[in-house]
Amino acid sequence: MLSQPVIALLKQLASEGVSPWLDAANGEEFLPGPLSHPAVTGLLHGVVAPALTPAAIRRACDALQGIFLASGSRYGCVSVPVDPRSAHAAKALVAAARRVHADVGRPNLLTRIPATRAGLAALEDCLALGISVEVDLVFSVERYHEALRAYLNGMERALAAGLDLQGIMATASVPVGMLDAEVNTRLAALPGPALPATQARDTAALAVAREMYRVREQWLATGWWRVLQAAGATPPGLLWTTAGPRHISRLIGWNTAQAVSLEVLETAALHGELRGDTLLGAHEEGRRALDALEQLGIRMPDVARVLETVELTRLQHAWTLKS
Repeated sequence: MLSQPVIALLKQLASEGVSPWLDAANGEEFLPGPLSHPAVTGLLHGVVAPALTPAAIRRACDALQGIFLASGSRYGCVSVPVDPRSAHAAKALVAAARRVHADVGRPNLLTRIPATRAGLAALEDCLALGISVEVDLVFSVERYHEALRAYLNGMERALAAGLDLQGIMATASVPVGMLDAEVNTRLAALPGPALPATQARDTAALAVAREMYRVREQWLATGWWRVLQAAGATPPGLLWTTAGPRHISRLIGWNTAQAVSLEVLETAALHGELRGDTLLGAHEEGRRALDALEQLGIRMPDVARVLETVELTRLQHAWTLKS
């Protein structure tokens, strides 16, 4: 059961256009869990789930089916991973996504695919087949551009194949907590005066988020998006993951989502306060913050490459241990 402060925070986030997702650290959070409790029905808009049995995933999908249907498929999705050991093999990723899609058999299922080069090719192919996707580990603005291009190509193919675009969802997830942690570690190791590095702490994730938000706003203003929208497509999502308590109030933007654990929600509800939209029209501030990091010797493309490698290695190792 969620506490009253957490329920109040979830309602505040929704009022700001932010969809609250549950970042489930383990399967125990599903059953009985907060998803099916009457007091919080409709407050949690999605779940980032671990690898579970098809039956457990179906229960999670069914718990969110009401908000999924009521929102026209904008909310109420459950994301589950495919085998990350295939992260650099597009065909294997697509085959794994097709198996999960068939085994679970729920329209609000997202298959979680890493945003490697092969993963982006798999994203396009999955969407073209009518399989909804969360493309994960998007650590840079450049990779987000590529993910949007893959989304566009996949949805165009789905449209050409006569598929119902309203039933095909896609979201890109950005591990903001990992970004800030890696950049903060690099800042702490810098030689020289401490003040500039101190002032740059905890700025990377917000800066990247602001630039990504701007990229999506520009893309949603294009003619190609209007064609897809007229055919029933829902906007591609932006999901902030691995968030700490401070990220909740700092990453507020319409039509975004935050995936947080119950522990983080409780802490944020007691100590955090929302300050309104922090992303819309803030891309220039984001660019200045990234430029400041560059001047300190923090190269964000390098940060993104390291984080992708490290996190993929961790996920692959964990999957092998469970196999």
